[in-house]
Amino acid sequence: MFKINLLLVLIIFIQPVLAQNYDPTRPLSTSKQASGVVAKKGLVLESIIQGKKNKSAIISGKLMKIGDYIGNHKLVSVSRSSVILRSEEERLKLSVFSGVVVK
Repeated sequence: MFKINLLLVLIIFIQPVLAQNYDPTRPLSTSKQASGVVAKKGLVLESIIQGKKNKSAIISGKLMKIGDYIGNHKLVSVSRSSVILRSEEERLKLSVFSGVVVK
């Protein structure tokens, strides 16, 4: 009986510790990084959200709509699988499921 009680106590206390590293909403991928591609500036396109009228994207954890800035880059375009950011010096195209970042 003691062993069963000890086992139950261990299960109760260990489960929250194990659950901290698991995110059930995380996309299926083999890497620990978000499914997006990391640009040189450290920007990661994590998700694209398309409504009937509005398009937005989550870039490096920040919800952005067209016209918003992240650093000195302005979000100028959102398509089904990529976004375009512009600054005075450069144009970045971030893709969700591609290994390519186009300048």
